[in-house]
Amino acid sequence: MLFSNYTLFFSILIFVLLFVFCRWTFKKAWLNNVLLVGGNILILTHIVSPKSLFLLFLLAVLAYNAGWLLQRKKQGWVLALSLMLLIALFAVRNYPLVQSWFGSWWTDTMSKHFLSVEKLGLSYILFRMIHWLVESYKGELRSRNFLTYLNYLFFFPTFMAGPIDTLNNFHYWLNTTLVRFNLRMLMAGVGRIFIGAVKALLIVPLVKPYAIDYGMLLPQLGPWGAVGSAALLYSLYIYIDFSGYCDMAIGMAYMMGIRTPENFNNPYFSTNISEFWKRWHITFSTFLRIYVFKPVVALLNRLPIAKYRMVVSVTAYMITFFVCGLWHGSTLNFLIWGLWHGAGLSVYKLFTYGKPAKEVNALRRTVGICGTFVFVTIGWIFFNYPVDKLLIMFKLLF
Repeated sequence: MLFSNYTLFFSILIFVLLFVFCRWTFKKAWLNNVLLVGGNILILTHIVSPKSLFLLFLLAVLAYNAGWLLQRKKQGWVLALSLMLLIALFAVRNYPLVQSWFGSWWTDTMSKHFLSVEKLGLSYILFRMIHWLVESYKGELRSRNFLTYLNYLFFFPTFMAGPIDTLNNFHYWLNTTLVRFNLRMLMAGVGRIFIGAVKALLIVPLVKPYAIDYGMLLPQLGPWGAVGSAALLYSLYIYIDFSGYCDMAIGMAYMMGIRTPENFNNPYFSTNISEFWKRWHITFSTFLRIYVFKPVVALLNRLPIAKYRMVVSVTAYMITFFVCGLWHGSTLNFLIWGLWHGAGLSVYKLFTYGKPAKEVNALRRTVGICGTFVFVTIGWIFFNYPVDKLLIMFKLLF
Protein backbone atom coordinates (compact mmCIF):
# COMPACT_ATOMS: atom_id res chain seq x y z
CA MET A 1 0.00 0.00 0.00
CA LEU A 2 1.03 3.60 -0.59
CA PHE A 3 1.47 4.50 3.08
CA SER A 4 2.75 1.16 4.47
CA ASN A 5 6.14 1.40 2.72
CA TYR A 6 8.09 3.55 5.16
CA THR A 7 10.75 4.66 2.68
CA LEU A 8 8.11 5.70 0.17
CA PHE A 9 6.07 7.33 2.92
CA PHE A 10 8.92 9.63 3.95
CA SER A 11 9.69 10.37 0.30
CA ILE A 12 6.06 11.44 -0.09
CA LEU A 13 6.34 13.69 2.96
CA ILE A 14 9.41 15.37 1.47
CA PHE A 15 7.52 16.02 -1.78
CA VAL A 16 4.50 17.34 0.14
CA LEU A 17 6.64 19.80 2.06
CA LEU A 18 8.32 20.93 -1.16
CA PHE A 19 4.92 21.36 -2.82
CA VAL A 20 3.60 23.38 0.14
CA PHE A 21 6.72 25.60 0.15
CA CYS A 22 6.45 26.33 -3.58
CA ARG A 23 2.70 26.88 -3.40
CA TRP A 24 3.03 29.33 -0.51
CA THR A 25 6.07 31.11 -1.92
CA PHE A 26 5.21 31.55 -5.60
CA LYS A 27 1.38 31.54 -5.50
CA LYS A 28 1.01 30.40 -9.13
CA ALA A 29 -1.83 28.04 -10.07
CA TRP A 30 0.02 26.75 -13.13
CA LEU A 31 3.03 25.88 -10.95
CA ASN A 32 0.79 23.92 -8.56
CA ASN A 33 -0.38 21.79 -11.50
CA VAL A 34 3.09 21.24 -12.96
CA LEU A 35 4.61 20.27 -9.60
CA LEU A 36 1.75 17.92 -8.78
CA VAL A 37 1.89 16.20 -12.17
CA GLY A 38 5.57 15.51 -11.62
CA GLY A 39 4.99 14.31 -8.06
CA ASN A 40 2.13 12.02 -9.10
CA ILE A 41 4.30 10.41 -11.79
CA LEU A 42 7.31 9.90 -9.50
CA ILE A 43 5.27 8.50 -6.61
CA LEU A 44 2.90 6.27 -8.57
CA THR A 45 5.76 4.60 -10.48
CA HIS A 46 6.73 3.07 -7.10
CA ILE A 47 3.42 1.22 -6.81
CA VAL A 48 2.40 0.52 -10.42
CA SER A 49 4.53 -0.15 -13.46
CA PRO A 50 5.46 2.71 -15.83
CA LYS A 51 3.73 0.75 -18.61
CA SER A 52 0.47 0.72 -16.67
CA LEU A 53 0.70 4.45 -16.03
CA PHE A 54 1.41 5.10 -19.70
CA LEU A 55 -1.59 3.05 -20.86
CA LEU A 56 -3.83 4.74 -18.31
CA PHE A 57 -2.49 8.10 -19.51
CA LEU A 58 -3.48 7.23 -23.09
CA LEU A 59 -6.95 6.24 -21.91
CA ALA A 60 -7.14 9.49 -19.93
CA VAL A 61 -6.27 11.50 -23.05
CA LEU A 62 -9.05 9.77 -25.01
CA ALA A 63 -11.56 10.47 -22.24
CA TYR A 64 -10.39 14.08 -22.01
CA ASN A 65 -10.94 14.65 -25.72
CA ALA A 66 -14.36 13.00 -25.56
CA GLY A 67 -15.28 15.29 -22.65
CA TRP A 68 -13.98 18.32 -24.55
CA LEU A 69 -16.24 17.40 -27.48
CA LEU A 70 -19.20 16.98 -25.12
CA GLN A 71 -18.56 20.40 -23.60
CA ARG A 72 -18.67 22.00 -27.04
CA LYS A 73 -21.75 20.10 -28.19
CA LYS A 74 -24.05 17.77 -26.26
CA GLN A 75 -23.98 14.63 -28.36
CA GLY A 76 -25.58 11.68 -26.61
CA TRP A 77 -23.95 9.12 -28.85
CA VAL A 78 -20.45 10.40 -27.94
CA LEU A 79 -21.25 10.07 -24.23
CA ALA A 80 -22.81 6.61 -24.65
CA LEU A 81 -19.94 5.34 -26.79
CA SER A 82 -17.32 6.70 -24.37
CA LEU A 83 -19.00 5.18 -21.33
CA MET A 84 -19.45 1.81 -23.04
CA LEU A 85 -15.78 1.78 -24.04
CA LEU A 86 -14.60 2.53 -20.49
CA ILE A 87 -16.90 -0.07 -18.94
CA ALA A 88 -15.97 -2.67 -21.59
CA LEU A 89 -12.24 -2.17 -21.00
CA PHE A 90 -12.75 -2.41 -17.24
CA ALA A 91 -14.82 -5.60 -17.61
CA VAL A 92 -12.30 -7.22 -19.96
CA ARG A 93 -9.47 -6.35 -17.59
CA ASN A 94 -11.15 -7.61 -14.41
CA TYR A 95 -13.46 -10.49 -15.30
CA PRO A 96 -12.15 -13.79 -16.74
CA LEU A 97 -15.68 -14.68 -17.86
CA VAL A 98 -15.75 -11.63 -20.14
CA GLN A 99 -12.29 -12.46 -21.46
CA SER A 100 -13.48 -15.97 -22.37
CA TRP A 101 -16.18 -14.51 -24.65
CA PHE A 102 -13.50 -13.38 -27.09
CA GLY A 103 -11.20 -15.47 -29.22
CA SER A 104 -7.72 -16.47 -28.10
CA TRP A 105 -6.06 -14.13 -30.62
CA TRP A 106 -7.95 -11.12 -29.28
CA THR A 107 -7.29 -12.11 -25.65
CA ASP A 108 -3.57 -12.65 -26.36
CA THR A 109 -3.38 -9.26 -28.07
CA MET A 110 -5.13 -7.56 -25.17
CA SER A 111 -2.91 -9.33 -22.62
CA LYS A 112 0.11 -7.66 -24.20
CA HIS A 113 -1.51 -4.26 -23.78
CA PHE A 114 -4.50 -3.36 -21.62
CA LEU A 115 -4.63 -6.63 -19.65
CA SER A 116 -1.14 -5.85 -18.39
CA VAL A 117 -2.47 -2.79 -16.54
CA GLU A 118 -2.47 -3.45 -12.80
CA LYS A 119 -5.87 -3.47 -11.13
CA LEU A 120 -4.55 -1.21 -8.38
CA GLY A 121 -6.47 2.06 -8.55
CA LEU A 122 -8.05 1.20 -11.91
CA SER A 123 -11.66 1.31 -10.71
CA TYR A 124 -11.19 4.70 -9.04
CA ILE A 125 -9.69 6.19 -12.21
CA LEU A 126 -12.65 4.74 -14.12
CA PHE A 127 -15.06 6.51 -11.74
CA ARG A 128 -13.28 9.82 -12.21
CA MET A 129 -13.33 9.45 -16.00
CA ILE A 130 -17.06 8.69 -15.91
CA HIS A 131 -17.56 11.76 -13.73
CA TRP A 132 -15.57 13.88 -16.23
CA LEU A 133 -17.60 12.62 -19.19
CA VAL A 134 -21.06 12.89 -17.64
CA GLU A 135 -20.49 16.29 -16.06
CA SER A 136 -18.95 17.53 -19.33
CA TYR A 137 -22.17 16.47 -21.07
CA LYS A 138 -24.24 18.27 -18.42
CA GLY A 139 -22.07 21.40 -18.70
CA GLU A 140 -21.42 21.41 -14.95
CA LEU A 141 -17.59 21.54 -14.93
CA ARG A 142 -15.70 24.69 -14.04
CA SER A 143 -12.34 23.63 -15.46
CA ARG A 144 -11.11 22.28 -18.80
CA ASN A 145 -7.44 22.56 -17.82
CA PHE A 146 -5.68 19.39 -18.98
CA LEU A 147 -3.11 19.37 -16.17
CA THR A 148 -5.80 19.83 -13.52
CA TYR A 149 -7.72 16.96 -15.14
CA LEU A 150 -4.63 14.70 -15.03
CA ASN A 151 -3.96 15.58 -11.42
CA TYR A 152 -7.59 14.86 -10.60
CA LEU A 153 -7.31 11.38 -12.12
CA PHE A 154 -3.87 10.48 -10.75
CA PHE A 155 -3.80 12.35 -7.42
CA PHE A 156 -1.53 10.00 -5.49
CA PRO A 157 -3.11 10.12 -1.98
CA THR A 158 -6.50 8.99 -3.33
CA PHE A 159 -5.26 6.94 -6.30
CA MET A 160 -5.77 3.46 -4.84
CA ALA A 161 -8.80 3.62 -2.57
CA GLY A 162 -10.37 7.05 -2.75
CA PRO A 163 -12.07 9.13 -1.49
CA ILE A 164 -13.60 9.90 -4.88
CA ASP A 165 -13.53 13.67 -5.25
CA THR A 166 -15.42 15.80 -7.77
CA LEU A 167 -13.42 17.72 -10.36
CA ASN A 168 -15.00 21.03 -9.35
CA ASN A 169 -13.93 20.62 -5.72
CA PHE A 170 -10.45 19.39 -6.67
CA HIS A 171 -10.01 22.26 -9.15
CA TYR A 172 -11.03 24.82 -6.54
CA TRP A 173 -8.56 23.69 -3.88
CA LEU A 174 -5.65 22.97 -6.23
CA ASN A 175 -5.89 26.24 -8.15
CA THR A 176 -6.72 28.55 -5.25
CA THR A 177 -3.85 30.99 -4.79
CA LEU A 178 -3.00 31.00 -1.10
CA VAL A 179 -3.02 34.50 0.38
CA ARG A 180 -1.30 33.23 3.50
CA PHE A 181 0.01 29.94 4.76
CA ASN A 182 -2.79 27.73 6.13
CA LEU A 183 -1.14 26.29 9.24
CA ARG A 184 -4.44 25.03 10.64
CA MET A 185 -5.09 22.86 7.56
CA LEU A 186 -1.51 21.57 7.61
CA MET A 187 -1.74 20.53 11.28
CA ALA A 188 -5.17 18.96 10.71
CA GLY A 189 -3.56 16.89 7.95
CA VAL A 190 -0.75 15.76 10.24
CA GLY A 191 -3.31 14.73 12.85
CA ARG A 192 -5.36 12.74 10.34
CA ILE A 193 -2.26 10.95 9.08
CA PHE A 194 -1.34 9.99 12.66
CA ILE A 195 -4.86 8.65 13.36
CA GLY A 196 -4.87 6.70 10.09
CA ALA A 197 -1.42 5.24 10.78
CA VAL A 198 -2.51 4.04 14.22
CA LYS A 199 -5.55 2.34 12.69
CA ALA A 200 -3.92 0.77 9.63
CA LEU A 201 -0.42 0.02 10.90
CA LEU A 202 -0.96 -0.81 14.59
CA ILE A 203 -4.54 -2.08 15.13
CA VAL A 204 -5.17 -3.86 11.80
CA PRO A 205 -2.24 -6.35 12.12
CA LEU A 206 -3.59 -7.44 15.52
CA VAL A 207 -7.12 -8.08 14.25
CA LYS A 208 -6.66 -9.20 10.65
CA PRO A 209 -5.45 -12.84 11.11
CA TYR A 210 -8.55 -13.77 13.15
CA ALA A 211 -10.91 -11.62 11.09
CA ILE A 212 -10.21 -13.15 7.68
CA ASP A 213 -10.07 -16.81 8.80
CA TYR A 214 -12.52 -18.24 11.32
CA GLY A 215 -10.48 -21.46 11.29
CA MET A 216 -7.95 -19.90 13.66
CA LEU A 217 -10.67 -19.63 16.32
CA LEU A 218 -12.26 -23.08 15.83
CA PRO A 219 -10.19 -24.96 18.45
CA GLN A 220 -11.07 -22.47 21.18
CA LEU A 221 -14.64 -21.45 20.32
CA GLY A 222 -16.24 -24.19 18.20
CA PRO A 223 -18.05 -23.61 14.87
CA TRP A 224 -20.67 -21.05 15.89
CA GLY A 225 -18.39 -19.14 18.22
CA ALA A 226 -15.55 -19.09 15.69
CA VAL A 227 -17.70 -17.93 12.75
CA GLY A 228 -19.53 -15.33 14.84
CA SER A 229 -16.37 -13.95 16.44
CA ALA A 230 -14.53 -13.84 13.11
CA ALA A 231 -17.46 -12.00 11.52
CA LEU A 232 -17.47 -9.40 14.29
CA LEU A 233 -13.71 -9.00 14.00
CA TYR A 234 -14.00 -8.68 10.21
CA SER A 235 -16.50 -5.85 10.64
CA LEU A 236 -13.96 -4.14 12.88
CA TYR A 237 -11.03 -4.94 10.59
CA ILE A 238 -12.51 -3.74 7.30
CA TYR A 239 -13.71 -0.48 8.84
CA ILE A 240 -10.44 0.30 10.63
CA ASP A 241 -8.31 -0.68 7.64
CA PHE A 242 -10.32 1.23 5.05
CA SER A 243 -11.04 4.29 7.18
CA GLY A 244 -7.40 4.33 8.32
CA TYR A 245 -6.17 4.49 4.75
CA CYS A 246 -8.73 7.20 3.96
CA ASP A 247 -7.59 9.16 7.02
CA MET A 248 -4.02 9.13 5.72
CA ALA A 249 -5.12 10.05 2.19
CA ILE A 250 -7.28 12.93 3.43
CA GLY A 251 -4.53 14.06 5.80
CA MET A 252 -1.93 14.07 3.04
CA ALA A 253 -4.27 16.09 0.81
CA TYR A 254 -4.95 18.53 3.67
CA MET A 255 -1.21 19.09 4.11
CA MET A 256 -1.05 20.05 0.43
CA GLY A 257 -3.93 22.49 0.83
CA ILE A 258 -6.51 20.29 -0.93
CA ARG A 259 -9.68 19.58 1.04
CA THR A 260 -10.68 16.06 0.00
CA PRO A 261 -14.22 14.89 0.95
CA GLU A 262 -14.80 12.59 3.92
CA ASN A 263 -15.50 8.92 3.28
CA PHE A 264 -16.82 7.63 6.62
CA ASN A 265 -19.13 8.99 9.32
CA ASN A 266 -19.43 6.42 12.13
CA PRO A 267 -21.28 3.94 9.86
CA TYR A 268 -21.76 1.30 12.56
CA PHE A 269 -23.95 3.73 14.50
CA SER A 270 -26.50 3.81 11.68
CA THR A 271 -30.07 3.07 12.73
CA ASN A 272 -31.05 1.51 9.39
CA ILE A 273 -29.43 0.18 6.23
CA SER A 274 -30.29 3.30 4.21
CA GLU A 275 -28.47 5.46 6.74
CA PHE A 276 -25.54 3.03 6.72
CA TRP A 277 -24.95 3.65 3.02
CA LYS A 278 -24.98 7.40 3.65
CA ARG A 279 -22.19 6.92 6.21
CA TRP A 280 -20.11 4.09 4.70
CA HIS A 281 -17.73 4.81 1.78
CA ILE A 282 -19.66 8.05 1.32
CA THR A 283 -18.05 9.16 -1.93
CA PHE A 284 -18.60 5.75 -3.55
CA SER A 285 -22.25 5.52 -2.45
CA THR A 286 -22.76 9.08 -3.72
CA PHE A 287 -21.29 8.03 -7.07
CA LEU A 288 -23.65 5.03 -7.22
CA ARG A 289 -26.64 7.20 -6.40
CA ILE A 290 -25.85 9.85 -9.04
CA TYR A 291 -24.52 7.71 -11.89
CA VAL A 292 -26.34 4.38 -11.44
CA PHE A 293 -29.44 4.60 -9.21
CA LYS A 294 -30.90 7.86 -10.56
CA PRO A 295 -30.37 7.00 -14.26
CA VAL A 296 -31.94 3.56 -13.69
CA VAL A 297 -34.95 5.18 -11.99
CA ALA A 298 -35.24 7.68 -14.86
CA LEU A 299 -35.13 4.84 -17.39
CA LEU A 300 -37.71 2.74 -15.53
CA ASN A 301 -40.01 5.75 -15.24
CA ARG A 302 -40.30 5.71 -19.05
CA LEU A 303 -41.65 2.15 -18.98
CA PRO A 304 -45.17 0.92 -18.15
CA ILE A 305 -44.05 -0.08 -14.63
CA ALA A 306 -43.56 3.63 -13.81
CA LYS A 307 -47.00 3.71 -12.16
CA TYR A 308 -45.76 1.17 -9.60
CA ARG A 309 -43.29 3.40 -7.75
CA MET A 310 -42.29 0.73 -5.28
CA VAL A 311 -41.43 -1.69 -8.09
CA VAL A 312 -39.28 1.03 -9.68
CA SER A 313 -37.44 1.69 -6.42
CA VAL A 314 -36.81 -1.97 -5.63
CA THR A 315 -35.63 -2.72 -9.17
CA ALA A 316 -33.30 0.29 -9.09
CA TYR A 317 -31.85 -0.80 -5.73
CA MET A 318 -31.20 -4.34 -6.96
CA ILE A 319 -29.56 -3.17 -10.20
CA THR A 320 -27.44 -0.60 -8.36
CA PHE A 321 -26.12 -3.10 -5.85
CA PHE A 322 -25.67 -5.72 -8.52
CA VAL A 323 -23.26 -3.21 -10.07
CA CYS A 324 -21.80 -2.51 -6.63
CA GLY A 325 -21.07 -6.20 -6.08
CA LEU A 326 -19.52 -6.64 -9.53
CA TRP A 327 -17.34 -3.57 -8.99
CA HIS A 328 -15.85 -4.99 -5.80
CA GLY A 329 -14.69 -8.27 -7.32
CA SER A 330 -15.01 -10.83 -10.09
CA THR A 331 -16.10 -13.80 -7.93
CA LEU A 332 -19.66 -14.82 -7.10
CA ASN A 333 -19.43 -13.98 -3.39
CA PHE A 334 -19.11 -10.25 -4.16
CA LEU A 335 -22.26 -10.42 -6.25
CA ILE A 336 -24.08 -12.14 -3.36
CA TRP A 337 -22.85 -9.42 -1.00
CA GLY A 338 -24.12 -6.69 -3.34
CA LEU A 339 -27.54 -8.32 -3.74
CA TRP A 340 -27.71 -8.83 0.05
CA HIS A 341 -27.50 -5.07 0.52
CA GLY A 342 -29.82 -4.42 -2.41
CA ALA A 343 -32.40 -6.71 -0.80
CA GLY A 344 -31.90 -5.04 2.59
CA LEU A 345 -32.51 -1.58 1.14
CA SER A 346 -35.55 -2.87 -0.78
CA VAL A 347 -37.11 -4.39 2.36
CA TYR A 348 -36.43 -1.20 4.32
CA LYS A 349 -38.07 0.82 1.54
CA LEU A 350 -41.12 -1.48 1.56
CA PHE A 351 -41.62 -1.07 5.31
CA THR A 352 -41.14 2.71 5.35
CA TYR A 353 -42.71 3.75 2.03
CA GLY A 354 -45.40 6.38 2.50
CA LYS A 355 -45.19 6.22 6.31
CA PRO A 356 -44.47 9.33 8.39
CA ALA A 357 -41.13 9.35 10.19
CA LYS A 358 -41.48 8.07 13.74
CA GLU A 359 -39.88 9.72 16.72
CA VAL A 360 -36.61 7.92 17.45
CA ASN A 361 -36.30 7.31 21.17
CA ALA A 362 -33.33 5.70 22.87
CA LEU A 363 -34.75 2.16 22.73
CA ARG A 364 -35.75 2.38 19.05
CA ARG A 365 -32.36 3.85 18.19
CA THR A 366 -30.49 1.11 20.07
CA VAL A 367 -32.52 -1.63 18.40
CA GLY A 368 -31.99 -0.03 15.00
CA ILE A 369 -28.23 0.27 15.48
CA CYS A 370 -27.90 -3.34 16.66
CA GLY A 371 -30.12 -4.73 13.91
CA THR A 372 -28.30 -2.78 11.19
CA PHE A 373 -24.91 -3.84 12.52
CA VAL A 374 -25.93 -7.52 12.55
CA PHE A 375 -27.27 -7.25 8.99
CA VAL A 376 -24.06 -5.58 7.75
CA THR A 377 -21.86 -8.08 9.63
CA ILE A 378 -23.63 -11.04 8.01
CA GLY A 379 -23.04 -9.35 4.68
CA TRP A 380 -19.31 -9.13 5.39
CA ILE A 381 -19.22 -12.94 5.63
CA PHE A 382 -20.26 -13.12 1.95
CA PHE A 383 -17.73 -10.39 1.14
CA ASN A 384 -14.85 -12.14 2.90
CA TYR A 385 -15.15 -15.77 1.78
CA PRO A 386 -15.41 -17.21 -1.75
CA VAL A 387 -18.40 -19.45 -2.45
CA ASP A 388 -16.56 -22.75 -1.95
CA LYS A 389 -15.46 -21.67 1.54
CA LEU A 390 -18.95 -20.38 2.30
CA LEU A 391 -20.37 -23.82 1.49
CA ILE A 392 -17.83 -25.47 3.79
CA MET A 393 -18.75 -22.99 6.53
CA PHE A 394 -22.50 -23.67 6.19
CA LYS A 395 -21.95 -27.43 6.31
CA LEU A 396 -19.88 -26.95 9.45
CA LEU A 397 -22.57 -24.83 11.11
CA PHE A 398 -25.62 -26.84 10.05
